[in-house]
Amino acid sequence: MSARHYGVDIAAPVARVWDCMLDPLGYRDWTRAFCEGSYYEGRWQAGERLRFLDPQGHGMEAVVDDCRLHERVALRLVGKLREGRPLADSALLREPAHEVYLFTRGPGDSTRLDVRLQGVDGFLDFLDSTWPVALQRLKALAETPL
Repeated sequence: MSARHYGVDIAAPVARVWDCMLDPLGYRDWTRAFCEGSYYEGRWQAGERLRFLDPQGHGMEAVVDDCRLHERVALRLVGKLREGRPLADSALLREPAHEVYLFTRGPGDSTRLDVRLQGVDGFLDFLDSTWPVALQRLKALAETPL
């Protein structure tokens, strides 16, 4: 099982970074790095299911294992979706992958965002090329004055 870690320092309060990352409109903006038109369905609450989709309905399904406002979100990726339907042969059904987002208050009114991924074999080159771009887009979004 491969692990990856990405992080970014953002000159904005934790609440602003949280909102830009998890709000449906903000999410659509910064996740363009992964796929233009990306969106999610569901709620960011412990025990809830989320579906991360592209415009064709392809994507991933996750369970929110933990969600502490302005502190931490932990997801368990439990399946792949094609045209909005679960794939019966998804390796994630046997061995889920995990994503954890940690929001830490930094000096002044800044935020450190750390992203930790576990069990992402097969996607390492894609993740290594897209997560840094996505985090820079999130940084720009959060640092833009309201």
